[in-house]
Formats: sequence, C-alpha cells, structure tokens
Amino acid sequence: MKVKLHHFAYNIKPNELELVLELFKKLGCTLSYREENARWCMIEQKTIPIDIQIIETNDQSISIEKKINTHIAFLSNTPKKDIEEIKYWLKDKDVNFKQGSWSDKELWFDLPDIFINFVIEIMHTSIVE
Repeated sequence: MKVKLHHFAYNIKPNELELVLELFKKLGCTLSYREENARWCMIEQKTIPIDIQIIETNDQSISIEKKINTHIAFLSNTPKKDIEEIKYWLKDKDVNFKQGSWSDKELWFDLPDIFINFVIEIMHTSIVE
C-alpha cells in the first residue's frame, strides 16, 4: 500500500475561524485552501508538505487533560517569549488564555473558549536536535 499523509483536522468553536487564522499566521502558517465563506479551511507552512484543517463545530470542548495530549506542536528558539507575545496579542482581543508546560522547554497554551480538541505546543528547538 502506498499512501501519503495529507492533513490533520482540529475543531474550533463557531465564529472563531478568522481569529484562529490570524493566530496561525503569527505562528508562520498561511491559508492553503478555503472555499469562499466556508467555516473551515486548510493552513500550511510552506516548508512542510502537510496541511492542518481547522473546522468550526458546535461540539463541546474536551477536558484540558485530554486536550494537552492532542496538540499542534511548533519549534522555536524562544518558546517562552513566543507564548508571551501571543498572550499579549490575545489580551487586546479579550480572549481567554491558559498556559502550561511539560518541562521548561515544552510549553503549551489553550484558548479554552475557542479550541475544542487541541492545544498549541511551542517547544525549544533543542528538543529535536
């Protein structure tokens, strides 16, 4: 069998797609596909041939204990600084922000009123070196 990984799909609350697209733009992603005013889209980082599909749904959010095990992970030389910048940016937008970590090099944040089934992790690049 020859199959090729294409994308992952994650859910967000209704009417939050544009904000989430702005957030992912800050994380270095770009919109790769969206039909007119559809409430879902595909995003990518040009250097990686895998897309992330973001879908608005009316589902209930899962518990944070489960959410942190389903994360979208990014690498950075300055994860603490990056998370602080995102936190500051979202404060102006009055978005509920929660953060945590698995270690001093593996940090995550949640937007509990927006993300349904995932958090975003920002890891220090030394984790994979």
